[in-house]
Amino acid sequence: MAEAKADDAFWRVADSFIAHANSQNDTDRGVVGAGFAYSSARFNAFVIASQCGNKEAFEAEKAAAIAYFVEQYKLALTENVADYSANFDKYISQNA
Repeated sequence: MAEAKADDAFWRVADSFIAHANSQNDTDRGVVGAGFAYSSARFNAFVIASQCGNKEAFEAEKAAAIAYFVEQYKLALTENVADYSANFDKYISQNA
């Protein structure tokens, strides 16, 4: 049950971030994507540091944490690019 709640929270948070990015109609999509990526990196640096608790642990763990986050992003991007490949005409109109 706790895992289902965590999954629900994950999708709720992800959907809210995507909705916010999509609402930035007056900003170039590339800029929105870059801002989204930067803010994710900044927050994840905070997550790593706050979970380590002290500078020594942070220094010891940061390389492994970076590798983890890079791999998770690669998996998510690969999954979503495959989804767009399979559903391109449905997701992207000729006027996009």
